[in-house]
Amino acid sequence: MKIRHLLLKLSLVIMVIISLVLSWLIWTNNARFQRDTTDVATPKTQTTSKNVNEVYLPTQLLTSNETGAKYLVYNNKENLIDALHKKMTKWRFARPQKMNFTSKSYLAAVNQADAVSLVYPHNISYGVFGKAFKQKVARVNQQRLFNRIILPAAHADTVYFLNDQHKTGFKVTLRHADQAAIQARLKKTTMRLPVTEKWFNNRLQMYFLRNVKVTQYSYLVTKQSPTTFVTSLLGGDPSALETKEQKDLTTYSDGTYKNLAVDHRKGTVDFEDYSKDIARKTPTVALTNGHQMLNKIGNTPGNMRYFDYETKTHTMVYRSYVEGLPVFNQTDFGAVKVQLLKNGVKLNFSLYALQVPLPADKAATPLPTTQTALDRLSAAGYDLTKITGIKLGYHWGVNASSSSVIDLTPTYYYHYNGKWVSFDQLLNPTSDAATTSEERAE
Repeated sequence: MKIRHLLLKLSLVIMVIISLVLSWLIWTNNARFQRDTTDVATPKTQTTSKNVNEVYLPTQLLTSNETGAKYLVYNNKENLIDALHKKMTKWRFARPQKMNFTSKSYLAAVNQADAVSLVYPHNISYGVFGKAFKQKVARVNQQRLFNRIILPAAHADTVYFLNDQHKTGFKVTLRHADQAAIQARLKKTTMRLPVTEKWFNNRLQMYFLRNVKVTQYSYLVTKQSPTTFVTSLLGGDPSALETKEQKDLTTYSDGTYKNLAVDHRKGTVDFEDYSKDIARKTPTVALTNGHQMLNKIGNTPGNMRYFDYETKTHTMVYRSYVEGLPVFNQTDFGAVKVQLLKNGVKLNFSLYALQVPLPADKAATPLPTTQTALDRLSAAGYDLTKITGIKLGYHWGVNASSSSVIDLTPTYYYHYNGKWVSFDQLLNPTSDAATTSEERAE
């Protein structure tokens, strides 16, 4: 009996150890979540800040071989952009030199053979890049805008910074660069999608040359308590604030300059603060202050990335990213929207965040090539000249069996008539899976 009792105790101890190990592996799976362990495990009552180099990193990685064949690549076991970022912070960048392009020569530079490209979804300033990549940038160069970094193998000591919007660019000479280490990392890709880039409505768009097969995911989500943000943004005891309840909307106010509204049905928060001016004169200043506002919210997910910046309204949009692809339909504006006003700031953000991945119920249906999809939209009667952006991304949808599970379905999203709309919504506007669209930050 004693031996049996001891064996039972030993078995229980082993089971507990196995459980702890498995839990640790889930919480530290950085490649899948693109987040640190502390982001997941931190109690909701604490505030977690994000470094500039977490938010303002490129989101796409492209490679081309000696023949010019180009691929969008990813590794679901290791975040390659994070790995390249760590390598590049050890390089030293010389003074930028202006490059001149025609429309034709610019496209040739973008699609050049034997090169690595790191691409942002929207323009970023060289000053913010310097902060993210630990480079010293002279004040005179801080406002240079670009969205594309190219590392050409033929000129291993040079980096090109290109601006798709204006077809401009500059180059920088490198010291201490090790492109061989970069190439070694890129041999570890688990996804290689053949692509090319073309002008479409005078904007550079990525075209997928074959049917797109991207993994579908389901995630457990966490909903943060609105009280957390009432405390962090209004800076006081919620019970001491002016509170109004109206159907699904709860509004808190400090009675002077700050207001916070929680939409319980949508799971979103709108915050306004007119207590002080926030600088926004230059892109570098605006993006830096946008990052500071993001940190002020606290508890922002580790997979949050910069997505868009509207210069006219000084509005920045940040999105959740999974496997290098942006998540749409989480809200009608992204995951977080920051607008810098003349006399204050507006914040819009979601209470929900992706947490733990689950096995998907079904495999994703392959998407058609980019050109085939555009042809189908044209045949359906859509005016393609109204499309100003095309993105491969994930559609956020609530699981039919559980409201605490989100299904992420890969699809094309089009910026059509000022809103991000999914391929399914355009072709089937009355379907349950395509009932919303997102407005751009305007």
